[in-house]
Amino acid sequence: MANTFEIRLIQFWDTNGLVIPSPNNGGNRDDNADIYIYQKSNNRLMGNLRVGFRSSELVAFQNRACATSRALSVSVGVYTGTLRLDPTEYSDAGGYYMVWERCCRNADIDNIIGPGENGTVFYLEFPPLSVPNSSPSFVVPNGQYICANRPFSMNMSATDADGDELRYSLVNPMRGSTTPEEPFGTIAPVRPYPLVTWTNSISLTNVIPGPSPLRISNAGILTVTAGSIGLYVFAIQVEEFRNGKLIGLVRRDFQLLVIDCNGDQPAQPIIMHNDQPAGEITFCPESPIQLKTEASQDWSYQWQLNGLNIPGATGASIMVKDSGTYSVIKSYTKKCSRDTTSQMVKAGFSKPIEALISSDQDVLCAGKTMILLANGGSILNGEKLTWAKDNAGLPHTDPALEISEPGTYKIVITNESAGCQGIDTLAISEENLLVSLPERKGLLEGSRTTLAPILLPPDGNHSFEWSPSYGLMSDPAGKNATVGPFLDTTYVLTVTTANGCVFQDSTHVYVIDKMHIPTAFSPDNDGRNDTFEIFNAKDQIVEVRIYNRWGTLIYLSSGYTTPWNGTYKEEPLPAGTYPYVIKTVDRDLTGTVMLLK
Repeated sequence: MANTFEIRLIQFWDTNGLVIPSPNNGGNRDDNADIYIYQKSNNRLMGNLRVGFRSSELVAFQNRACATSRALSVSVGVYTGTLRLDPTEYSDAGGYYMVWERCCRNADIDNIIGPGENGTVFYLEFPPLSVPNSSPSFVVPNGQYICANRPFSMNMSATDADGDELRYSLVNPMRGSTTPEEPFGTIAPVRPYPLVTWTNSISLTNVIPGPSPLRISNAGILTVTAGSIGLYVFAIQVEEFRNGKLIGLVRRDFQLLVIDCNGDQPAQPIIMHNDQPAGEITFCPESPIQLKTEASQDWSYQWQLNGLNIPGATGASIMVKDSGTYSVIKSYTKKCSRDTTSQMVKAGFSKPIEALISSDQDVLCAGKTMILLANGGSILNGEKLTWAKDNAGLPHTDPALEISEPGTYKIVITNESAGCQGIDTLAISEENLLVSLPERKGLLEGSRTTLAPILLPPDGNHSFEWSPSYGLMSDPAGKNATVGPFLDTTYVLTVTTANGCVFQDSTHVYVIDKMHIPTAFSPDNDGRNDTFEIFNAKDQIVEVRIYNRWGTLIYLSSGYTTPWNGTYKEEPLPAGTYPYVIKTVDRDLTGTVMLLK
């Protein structure tokens, strides 16, 4: 729905002091969070949204022995909700901000005064709705800590769905207006929000003090060489610029522990692939590969992709199915000491194997065949081809396949050395058109008749062609044909569909001499005109019916091989007029015949 937004609130919790709500206690992991929205120019309350707790997961620490010895346990909690904003109300050029406040921070933070009484403020700014925008989203950080007097770096970058320019800076964390007695924020705006108070000798320039204080790069990478152990809180602000203009920002509060690590450091792990040190490798997307390093009970591992911990990847090997830069952190299993990082291994997908089915026509014409071509009719050396129809393998390995049945055809082209595959499918339908003409049709000499085919299915953008031209009295490209031949002729109709499929039927038109039907006969056995004989009737008469004057059927004959002799039930009939119906191949003839005595 237009102008509907998903709001995500992400919190980091020290799980050692986290209490999940239960029927017997309220806990301190909130089921909901109330976010308030204000106009920047005048701090006017615009609205609010209650987001609900959705999920949480533990942050994986790359040096588990040190994390365990220092009781480091952090989880990430996610709250979400949906909000619809009215563009006519959110049109102020100065933009808007949304906040969520909560008390209190960890009581053992070392670089601010009264941390256990300090709240925190989640703060985000966004432009008027006339500027389409998604706010920057921070990456999930690694579970890390800082070894004193050792260089340290950590990815705290963000991504932006709109591709806007992101600028990073360290800023003072906000303490807000909450207290241990009033731990939740209210609708009353307090912008600018009160900031935390640094302890003596701490300022924004040395939030984590040491030979090289905490800094953040233009790429969002934190770096520090800390000089003193302790737990330090800081805030990162990422500003969003579009065409050089600030349109929004978001902040993240975070804390890092500085410990005095043992100077003992494991030897650097070597990442292997196929029993060889790996540097830059390629693999097939459908065939994950294994990276591994030395396995031992003495070592613990944490694999990383593009500098971020891979959840659950803590063994000596990993199956790689995504492209990117891989590394592994090695640490002691039973003692807290410095860890070490492997070489970087760049893994990328192999060049796709070309696989394309083409055909010489769009559909398969019923009763015909067609040719399917794999990659135009040729494959490269070292490639293997298999065909299948409706997921059933076919005993063909040539790049050209002749088919006579509809179905879904599939090719799999495999690079036999790398194992990579290219796959393509093509659905082939069949077109069938029934063209029906009478097998035979009689025509009285000197007359004409119409040949009208029946088509099933009846509709379609077809073209027609009648042949031969002899006796054809209408357009040969018309659906119906008018013919008047003087000799028996077989006419053929060829129907071509829009897909190029050709269907035919024919009818034999035979010429009938005009019948001579007498008007009277005298069955007196004098050898002259004794029967009702119809001349030139060969192959024409289907049936003859004769009635008396009261409408009683007195004579019935299929065909007319034996003419009527003027009797009914073998008894002579009296003189008089007798109606008849003579049924021929294409019409009925009616009249009367006079029986004379």
